[in-house]
Amino acid sequence: MCSTNETIAAIVTPPGESGVGIIRISGDQAFSVGDVLFRSASAVPLAQRRDKSVQYGHITERNGAVIDEVLVLIMKGPHSYTAEDVLEIQCHGGIKVIQKILTLVLEQGVRLARPGEFTERAFVNGRIDLAQAEAVMDIIQAKSEAGVTRAVRQLEGKLSEVVNDMLQNLTTFITRLEVTVDYPEEDLEEIEVPDIAGSLQEMRDALENMLGRARTGKMIRDGITVVINGLPNAGKSSLLNRLLEEDKAIVTEVPGTTRDVIEAWITLSGIPFCLVDTAGIRKTDDKVERIGVAKARSYMDTADIILLVLDGSHRLQEEEKALLQEIKDKPAWVILNKSDVSSRMDKKEIEAYGFPVLSLSARTGKGIEGLQKALLQYVLSSGWNTGADVLLANVRHIEAARQAKAAMDRALHTLQAGLPIDLAIIDIREAWEMLGDITGQHVRADIVKEIFSRFCLGK
Repeated sequence: MCSTNETIAAIVTPPGESGVGIIRISGDQAFSVGDVLFRSASAVPLAQRRDKSVQYGHITERNGAVIDEVLVLIMKGPHSYTAEDVLEIQCHGGIKVIQKILTLVLEQGVRLARPGEFTERAFVNGRIDLAQAEAVMDIIQAKSEAGVTRAVRQLEGKLSEVVNDMLQNLTTFITRLEVTVDYPEEDLEEIEVPDIAGSLQEMRDALENMLGRARTGKMIRDGITVVINGLPNAGKSSLLNRLLEEDKAIVTEVPGTTRDVIEAWITLSGIPFCLVDTAGIRKTDDKVERIGVAKARSYMDTADIILLVLDGSHRLQEEEKALLQEIKDKPAWVILNKSDVSSRMDKKEIEAYGFPVLSLSARTGKGIEGLQKALLQYVLSSGWNTGADVLLANVRHIEAARQAKAAMDRALHTLQAGLPIDLAIIDIREAWEMLGDITGQHVRADIVKEIFSRFCLGK
């Protein structure tokens, strides 16, 4: 965990020129540092000025030279972002001005904040739990309105409320079962075990329902990954460019032009899609192209949707049949490209593999609108919503919930089979620990450190 004894500071606005730049200072010395640098019409120390107030003045050097005209925002702990005293200096957004003010702040014995350290302090100081802290980064990185809505609900503590209710119930179950073990002469087992088993079953089913909707939550959080694949020169890069309505990928008649992965985002009716153009899959002696083919196969394994692009101007080749067989258990559609020229491919032969087939021309754009509608329909039928529901979306949360459910399953088997109650207590306690990982109650310090290391500087 981070130490909260030091006062920290960082630039919280993105690098580059802008209308406004903000430097955030958090810690016990935040206001005294401000008193050294900030000059205004009032001589009252910042710590004695009104909380949540905005003060106008100038940042100056020790010799009185004015650096910039600024506003400072006073936020007194514990009612601030970090639950500490926080001072934010809002200056003009020139790179040199922002860096100069930050340098003056650091010269006062303030330490430069690590990535995510402000939010980490909010967690350590108990203002938010770990799930809420992770929601902060989800809001920043949201790809859609639904993603923002889901992340805001998590930041508000909606997911934490559900998890904490489960933790409280599991604590009660453990206590009641331990009483039956400690006082066997009271014949409590016949009364307590069936009641606890029924309540535990309801909780386990609720968790299973949340896990069942986790794919939707992950899509809302991360967007829908659409991998475009096929043999070289089938028109994969042309399809990417057509969907993007720009020349993102190089298109030539030379097979194997695309050797690396190209990612680009589009939004259809408010739903974000990450389009991934990959190297054409074929056997090759080219070392670089082989790496590209390996990466293409890796992306296919994790894709939400695969678009297998086939050149419709010739008959189905053996290599294409092998690709169809390779993706038979994956969410995939076959795209018959080059519909603007005479088609020689047998559509029924492809449909026999069980995939939907769409004909289009990446060159002219004919059929693209139909593909866009099909992508939207697929996502909506998968349970896409506004993000207002409590959803598991974070991989860490999903894995913790999965392990908690597995532990509940074992506990239920023990209770229903009449096995020693001590075994059920062990499994219920494991479920309790796994769910506590979500909110950070039981999570290890190294995991917390790793989570906050992904945050941007200044947050």
